[in-house]
Amino acid sequence: MIHELKILPEYYNAVKSGKKKFELRKDDRGFAEGDSLRLHKWTPNGGYTGEDIITDITYILRGHSEYGLEEGFCLMSLGPILKTEKIDDSIRGEKEE
Repeated sequence: MIHELKILPEYYNAVKSGKKKFELRKDDRGFAEGDSLRLHKWTPNGGYTGEDIITDITYILRGHSEYGLEEGFCLMSLGPILKTEKIDDSIRGEKEE
């Protein structure tokens, strides 16, 4: 399964550069090891930039208050970047206002 997620530029760039190899998210989408994430670079004022990264989930730690991870959240380990894409907004048609 591929999960489509918005990601702010500072975090997108850190994933793309290989510095950030995890994603902390609300655990409300049925994430599973082996699933893929398509991370859409998104800015609050400009919406989607058209830049995407596709990566796999290699491990998931789910809400464990004893480790400081709030119930209902998960920390996902990301595998190598499988693909980066630059999509023209006029084709994409998903620009938010």
